[in-house]
Amino acid sequence: MPRQTQNEILREVLSELASIKAGLPNGELALIKKQLEDLEEGQKGLRSEIRTIQKRLFNPDDGLIVEVHKNTEFKQENQENLKDVNNLISWKGNVTKALWVVYSAIIGVIIKLLFWD
Repeated sequence: MPRQTQNEILREVLSELASIKAGLPNGELALIKKQLEDLEEGQKGLRSEIRTIQKRLFNPDDGLIVEVHKNTEFKQENQENLKDVNNLISWKGNVTKALWVVYSAIIGVIIKLLFWD
């Protein structure tokens, strides 16, 4: 390979730099940089909101998961009372039916006494 002079090497480097410079976008780099900064800022805000949601969900004193567990425990503890209430409602319905039969019989007796001797 023949030895190149410094001027030739310099011209070659300058031509390569010129071709690289010609290939670079003019204002697009600034736009891309701005968009990346906006994206990063949005991610920071999203991280903050996720932390807030996590605190509300997993707070050991009054978090949502703790409240759901308390509700489940309450329902399990009061399941027997619920059976008693259902039995009472059923009994009330039966008593109401029996009273309607008694009232109808009394009204029938009163009507018979008034109109038929």
